[in-house]
Amino acid sequence: MATQSTKKILKTKLRISKQGRNCAVMAGICTSGSKVKISVLAGDKFHSISKKALNQEKVLFQMFDRVLGPKAGLKDISTLCVITGPGRFTGLRVGLTLASVLKALAGITVYSSTLFEILAAQASASKEFRVWASGREKPRVAALVHAFKDEYFCQVFEAAKHRLRPAGQGAEAAGYGCRAIEAPRWLKDVELADYIKSFGKETYVIADAEEKPDIYSLLPGGYEKAPARLSKILPDFIIKTGLAHKNRNLSPLYLKPAKYELGNKPHAAGRKS
Repeated sequence: MATQSTKKILKTKLRISKQGRNCAVMAGICTSGSKVKISVLAGDKFHSISKKALNQEKVLFQMFDRVLGPKAGLKDISTLCVITGPGRFTGLRVGLTLASVLKALAGITVYSSTLFEILAAQASASKEFRVWASGREKPRVAALVHAFKDEYFCQVFEAAKHRLRPAGQGAEAAGYGCRAIEAPRWLKDVELADYIKSFGKETYVIADAEEKPDIYSLLPGGYEKAPARLSKILPDFIIKTGLAHKNRNLSPLYLKPAKYELGNKPHAAGRKS
């Protein structure tokens, strides 16, 4: 998967052995959408940057240099959290290439998450969700992202209370953990409302409205929606979610079913290939 240009740049930037790191830095990267998003966790502080770019590979290393600052570099990253999808194929390839090359050349630990897992984590960690979920018997989270034209992807999670210690924070706090109820679904716009309603009223919806501003207009009436500040991929949660799941699978997540499946499986579940 790795491109030769990415390998060449990384070899130049690293030039180290596995013992050459100056500090332990964790990083997260999202290249699934129109913006490159990078977050760095050094000590207990997050530093984030995002930039809209058509050719994401061209701005990636400049952005890392900027967010890491003059005292650190790619060689200091001990853990990288990356998104496997869904998203644009070329964009996903950039992030997964970086992850696979850093893993091979520098021996770093790489964890992956999906957009659904990150959105669900953002929702369940918020004050708004805790207030909404209080007193509900079986609260759920529906994570929704735009695919292409009138096509969307959705995955539903059940939320359960637990004790947690978020990355970058020392004290434990009460929060909600999300577990997927079923595989992600590929849906047409006219199918979304009925799909959400099939899970009942105790379903909280969070969508990536940064990539599709009118996405919430497709929801049925009477369902709680995440506020605007949460309705996008927050760079810090790329790291938080990756560390929580510790998934080492770097296979890209492809969801749209092949044409031959459409006639027999109108709601074909996503799969990794």
